[in-house]
Amino acid sequence: MTDIRLVATDLDATLLNREHMIPDDNKAALERCVKNGVEVVVATGRALSTIPAEVRGIEGVRYLVCANGANIYDNATEKLLYAMYLSREAVESVWDLMENAAVMKEIFWGGEPYTSRAAYDNLARFGVPDWFRDYVLSTRIPVDDLGAFTKEHIEQIENINFNYANYNIRDFLIDRLKIDDGRLYTLTASLPFNIEIGGVGVDKAGAVARVAEWLGIPREQCMCFGDNNNDVSMIKWAGVGVAVADGVQAATEAADYVTAPSSESGVARALERYGL
Repeated sequence: MTDIRLVATDLDATLLNREHMIPDDNKAALERCVKNGVEVVVATGRALSTIPAEVRGIEGVRYLVCANGANIYDNATEKLLYAMYLSREAVESVWDLMENAAVMKEIFWGGEPYTSRAAYDNLARFGVPDWFRDYVLSTRIPVDDLGAFTKEHIEQIENINFNYANYNIRDFLIDRLKIDDGRLYTLTASLPFNIEIGGVGVDKAGAVARVAEWLGIPREQCMCFGDNNNDVSMIKWAGVGVAVADGVQAATEAADYVTAPSSESGVARALERYGL
């Protein structure tokens, strides 16, 4: 049994299943954690507005780490407690990609995800698979001119996502973005068809560490769950890092423990194994 005082969990394909729902076992396990005095933190690549109500409704969940660590919110009040935006220079440095017609762009601003009307109406063209389409349509806000929208809010862009339809476009994006990676922005991914751009040094590990510091909880007493590349930093940082079995190789290799797949309530299984 480990003296864990904070549990931070990714959402998609970790706490949530393929249908973007939280299995009953996972929900009950987090509720038991809260009841036993363990702090439960959501740590997601999602924007605030897209976190499921059933997750936010778990009594005792106080902190929401969103946009891969760019924002930390108070769950009860939606008060923004911390923000690290992309710099104007960073956004301007990828402007040629923002205008590339072969790439689907998404902008996170004000806790909401925005995309162009042209992409919203033609998701298949940009590599968004059928199983993910309903989620995108129900969460993204389409705007007629995404470039103009971005320029209007350029000082407070939380995250930029590029979705691509094939590996040629992916390789083109990676080659172009790696020129400045680390100097102007941080690159990661949470899906097999996207690249996510955040501010310099922004990642889930840093945001969860900040919450733990607020609460006076040492790293050794933190457990972090994830499945994808954007989770690797916090899996490595945690005293106990846990990856679900169906996660990407980078996540499972970084983990101290690999639990059951997300489809089999892997979060609940791991919490039970560690006496939580």
